[in-house]
Amino acid sequence: MEFNKIPLTRIAATLAEVMGISPPESSEKRIDALAEYIAKRTLTGKVDRVLVFNPDAIGQWIYEKYIEKFSPIIKYAPHVQPMLSVIPPKTPVCFASIYSGAEPSVHKIDRYTKPVLKIDTMFDALIRAGKKPCIISVANQSMDKIFKERDMAYYSLSYDGEVIEKALELIERDEYDFIAVYNQEYDDCMHRTHPQSKCSLAALDHYAANFERMAKAVMQYWGEHDTLLALITDHGVHREWFGLGQHGKNIPKDMNIAHFYGVIPKNIAK
Repeated sequence: MEFNKIPLTRIAATLAEVMGISPPESSEKRIDALAEYIAKRTLTGKVDRVLVFNPDAIGQWIYEKYIEKFSPIIKYAPHVQPMLSVIPPKTPVCFASIYSGAEPSVHKIDRYTKPVLKIDTMFDALIRAGKKPCIISVANQSMDKIFKERDMAYYSLSYDGEVIEKALELIERDEYDFIAVYNQEYDDCMHRTHPQSKCSLAALDHYAANFERMAKAVMQYWGEHDTLLALITDHGVHREWFGLGQHGKNIPKDMNIAHFYGVIPKNIAK
């Protein structure tokens, strides 16, 4: 199994490009093919709303082996983009790179720790451009902690179900330009069991159902906007010799991930 070529550090510039704003200061270059895919699907070549679902720990090998479980996702986000995680493939390290566009050596989170990120991020770029971002996350997890202390909204909930209900509420209110939604059930299950356990596979189904619920809400309530839907995970998974699921190694199972993108053009919801 080979490593994917395009690193997580190119996501932030791509998202900034399709929203028509300047990227975070230390971000690497955009993903040209992805930016072009998005641009071709709106009349303006840009989007003014972005909904990013950040489910934890979906390895590309899991997607490829259980592709049927991802059909509700592909229905709304059919562009599958192979990506390479960062080293070490740990949740706070990865999300710091996703939203800053910088390597761990630059953003300074290089192990499993959750300090407030001081480097410029996509959220800072959105605020400078006059946009309203928000983060909806399970309380005390990486997405809930490392992007704090910015002039934006944070919603910290007890677990995935409550996070999704809040996301649906905020989509209906149509107040935010960029919503990042974090879920963690699959990561929890595979650590307690293994990546292909009954619990873990059920969690994948829940991720897919949650994404579909949010996509349908976007179609219903964001009809006046060109919207990008994205599923952006952080790292993959493997099974250790002692049987439990794990991640953190520089191996393809941990490093190779698949992201999903789709565009809902303005007035589709009418």
